[in-house]
Amino acid sequence: MRNARPKGVEPEPRKPRPQPARQDPAVAAYRSIDVLEAKMPAREIISRVGALHGYTLAEITGPRLEKKLVQARFDAVKAVADARPDMSLPQIGRIFNRDHTSILHALKKRGGRRLEQGPEQHQEQSPGQDQGAAE
Repeated sequence: MRNARPKGVEPEPRKPRPQPARQDPAVAAYRSIDVLEAKMPAREIISRVGALHGYTLAEITGPRLEKKLVQARFDAVKAVADARPDMSLPQIGRIFNRDHTSILHALKKRGGRRLEQGPEQHQEQSPGQDQGAAE
């Protein structure tokens, strides 16, 4: 029995917590300000983009692969990624019922969210590559 108190010995009384000092009303008002702007829910963004293309949220997040539906889905992925930079690719993927690599593919197709290596690094050609085709 470690840390057992011997019989007849009372515990030391706890020290009272110091009460917070009265705050200036201006400081209290400042601390109540929400510094993060209100973010539109991702499902709302998907619904709006889907409505522009003539599809519902269920169709956009569903399994169908019709070309026009896939285009609308890619637009919705880009819209969500641009409007919600706080969301990771796996989080966006869960909303769309897709793997994060599918979200990455949609963003590459639509030119959304900057990746660690910008697309301009992949698209640049070295000066000697195009010379053979021009001759």
